[in-house]
Amino acid sequence: MNILEIPELPPQIKRAAEIGELVIFIGAGMSYELGCVDWMTLAKNLIRKCENTLGSDEPLLNNFEAIQLINMLEQSGNSKKVITICNGILSQSGNDALFLEEMRESLNDANDKVLANNPKLKTYRDLFNLNGIFVTTNADRHIDQIFTPQNIIKKDFTRSTALVNKNLYKIHGSIDEPDSLIFTVEQYFTRYKDKEFIEFLKSLFTKTVLFAGYGLGEFELLEYMYKNITPSEDRYFYLGGYYTHEKRLCDFEQMYFDQMKVKLIPYSKDKKGFQQLPIVIEEWVKQIQTTTNVLQNNFDEIDEVLRNPF
Repeated sequence: MNILEIPELPPQIKRAAEIGELVIFIGAGMSYELGCVDWMTLAKNLIRKCENTLGSDEPLLNNFEAIQLINMLEQSGNSKKVITICNGILSQSGNDALFLEEMRESLNDANDKVLANNPKLKTYRDLFNLNGIFVTTNADRHIDQIFTPQNIIKKDFTRSTALVNKNLYKIHGSIDEPDSLIFTVEQYFTRYKDKEFIEFLKSLFTKTVLFAGYGLGEFELLEYMYKNITPSEDRYFYLGGYYTHEKRLCDFEQMYFDQMKVKLIPYSKDKKGFQQLPIVIEEWVKQIQTTTNVLQNNFDEIDEVLRNPF
């Protein structure tokens, strides 16, 4: 499998964007440049929060216990498990608010930093131009800035939830609505056993799907999803970063993705690391806009706004 700086744009994605049938799943990797931490760092931050929080007469975690949890995390890579444990520790001690406090800090959710004109939102704006249906498992609010509030759906996903182009569906909730958040094991089980939510997922996966900004560790959520849907051929794509010497690794990981009928599209991290992802997306968007009706659709929308500004 060739690993190129700018991988070839699959014709299925180009066609889906043109006809308004493209679903874009946005993972945590798209938020790192905006100050959000990864899952493992969030879990470690929660461990330290527990270690530094006093219970009745001593910290909720002593140093030895904190180190044990960190070792468990690093050996297993199971961030959700540790996040669940820390949530339980804080909840049992009456410190539920500290869990949400750490979530906000780890998601860089200070109101003065969530600005629509942030240049680091450019990749989101590029994707927005594709007229896709946007889905994210991220709880941060940075991406929200390029959508109007009425086009952001954060909870109550059912078979009747309409799939609308240029809507954002935050299927694991949002930090500004704590009751919508999906972070602990119990919350995951509840969400992915909900029949109405499953019907919503099924409707998403009838379309062409592109996963961007996801790490392999996050694909556990795909395994949740795939327990309840019948995947289609040649519709699902994963855009992932690799070094050019990792061709064999790509082959191995494609074997994993084959089980879910997902096509791996690797891009080279040799020169810019994961900073190459925005460059790939920018180039793909240019190709789609100049060769399909997407650009004309965007012009039509601008004309309509100018005619009806209020």
